[in-house]
Amino acid sequence: MASRPKISINTLCMAPTALDVQVQRIMRLGVTAISPTLDDITGYGVDKASRLLRDSELTIATLTHRAFAFAEAADLLAARDRLRQTIDIAHAIGAQCITFTSGGRADLTWPEAAKRFAEGIAPCAERAAQAGVKLSLEPTSHLYADVSIAHRLTDTIALVRAAGIHLGIDVFACWFDADIDAAIAGCGGDTALVQVSDYVAGDRGLPCRAVPGDGMVRLDRLIPLIHAAGFRGYYDIEIFGPRIDAEGAEAALGRAVSRLADLIPS
Repeated sequence: MASRPKISINTLCMAPTALDVQVQRIMRLGVTAISPTLDDITGYGVDKASRLLRDSELTIATLTHRAFAFAEAADLLAARDRLRQTIDIAHAIGAQCITFTSGGRADLTWPEAAKRFAEGIAPCAERAAQAGVKLSLEPTSHLYADVSIAHRLTDTIALVRAAGIHLGIDVFACWFDADIDAAIAGCGGDTALVQVSDYVAGDRGLPCRAVPGDGMVRLDRLIPLIHAAGFRGYYDIEIFGPRIDAEGAEAALGRAVSRLADLIPS
């Protein structure tokens, strides 16, 4: 019997609501995993969330942490404390990894920022490894330069290797990179998670994510490349914005699950 595709749904796709409601919606879509936010878990209660997720038999593909501020010394100390707490929560609920952005660079040059980020996150990387949780750094649009120095996939790979952490490939942020094929081929075992959405030509304002297959991103080419590079983890659907709102999140997610299942190599 063929195995089920490893698909997760990020709760950012849906309107904010209680975690048990999110779980019910995701289970109706027939996928095997959920990707909640840190606020989803803490708002519901960590112990209560852990029991709920265990009983649902959904894998927690990732826990969304958001940014790790590192440019200023005071911000770095606070960011370390916050990420350490998230690592402990991820371990408690059985999350496979934590997805986050690098934080902005303020007045630092990119090489200076990359060095400070790698050095700054080192204690958290060690704690995550001990807890069996992967720290997954994702690329972002340059319009989010206030919360990230990682935009091109090649630059993100350089950061994760310098820091001794893992890679999250958010296809929406990097599908247009000139060297995307080579970057994917070289990412090897660094990748912890792949986030999937599409872009429709002409959309100009963020957020503008679309259902896979509705736009111009060649997911039919990129996903097999990611598979060929050795990735066997979860493909996380992360779609939101006006197009999703107009269709309705559950309808859009239903189409996304069906299309993504057809793209993931068996």
